[in-house]
Amino acid sequence: MPIIFITGYGDVPTTVQAMKAGAVEFLTKPLSDDVLLGAIQNAIERSKTALGHEAEMQSLRERYESLTRRERRSWRWWPPVC
Repeated sequence: MPIIFITGYGDVPTTVQAMKAGAVEFLTKPLSDDVLLGAIQNAIERSKTALGHEAEMQSLRERYESLTRRERRSWRWWPPVC
């Protein structure tokens, strides 16, 4: 879940702390509607991308789990080093 941090008292340490805690955006008041809407759109896009990546990784894990022991051993050398 994307988090947008909005404050009236922004400083560098607080910004760093918020970003380390997972905020995707740190906005200080006053802010325009356009800035807030842009931050929300960006957060939604990042969330969609992350969810898509997670779904792809889950699919790969499931495919790997369906391999036989012999097939799994052969994957240890994939991709080939050139």
